Amino acid sequence: MLPMILVEVLAAIAGLVLISNTKTVKATKYFVYFLCFTVLVEITGNYAPVAYYSGYTLFSFVENTVYENNYWLFNGYLIISYALYISYFKWHLDSVPLRRFLNVILISFTGAAILNLIFSDVYFVAFSAFTNVVGTVLVLLSISLYYYELLNSDSILKFDRSLPFYISLGAILMHLVLTPIFLYSRYFDSESPEFVELYKTILLFTILLVYLLYTIGFVICLRKKDSS
Repeated sequence: MLPMILVEVLAAIAGLVLISNTKTVKATKYFVYFLCFTVLVEITGNYAPVAYYSGYTLFSFVENTVYENNYWLFNGYLIISYALYISYFKWHLDSVPLRRFLNVILISFTGAAILNLIFSDVYFVAFSAFTNVVGTVLVLLSISLYYYELLNSDSILKFDRSLPFYISLGAILMHLVLTPIFLYSRYFDSESPEFVELYKTILLFTILLVYLLYTIGFVICLRKKDSS
């Protein structure tokens, strides 16, 4: 969807402007690079809906193949995405034990998610339920730990000017709303037009809101010359 890609591009550009004009921490740089990577993945993945809605006059070579849907692309991307969000909030923790705890969880999750794609039949046919459910739980856990430290520090006094706060809001919204519809991705076909429209609508408005939150966070940090 063009509006969705445009708002993702907007957030990526705002992030690049921020890291180019301010002294940024490692977490912010990696997150901005991830947003750029997301744009590339989204553009690439659009071959599937373009092929479908063109009646396979475009990208006809994927018709009736395992690449007819773009699950193969996004299943791999989702593992990277969850790992990045967990790492982002881990990098904002001061507690060494909590960081080590999230490191163990992150390594375990990544390995298990990859093995799940290898040894299950989900890779080409649907979004992995394991990756989405476990990944969402771990992202929310990492955000909860970040909030716990935030509430017990002086940073709570200026949380509304902190980039991680805006990233956390967007991450919570995205993972809580999109995970349930990803779990029903097997219904994304011509026999379920109502689900297709619901899926598209929820996906569009959620992504628009999430990436606008990211953009607002980048702009606020750019104005105060700080991305911490």
